[in-house]
Amino acid sequence: MFGKAKPPQDQLAERMRRAVARKIRQIERAVRQSVFRQGALILADGEKHPVAVKDISATGARIEYFVRRELPAFVTLVEPTLRIKSRARVVWQREGVAGLAFVRD
Repeated sequence: MFGKAKPPQDQLAERMRRAVARKIRQIERAVRQSVFRQGALILADGEKHPVAVKDISATGARIEYFVRRELPAFVTLVEPTLRIKSRARVVWQREGVAGLAFVRD
């Protein structure tokens, strides 16, 4: 009668499941280490781009890249001093900064 109609029960349950899953992902987030290292992104066609690795964890990294372009879905991150050579999925990117999730083969 007043206000908005209640959503159907299955929609409400789905919204609750998504909210709980989001909260669990936040709790289980890997510990990150701040770094500032020079590295490189290698694209599928072999093209190599210099990057700065800003932070790193067991599951991924945050990088800053200097060529303003859209990154492909998958890249290889290379940083020799940290002994990193990992295939990664680009989770997010904006204005020359990107978040990578390492792909386990």
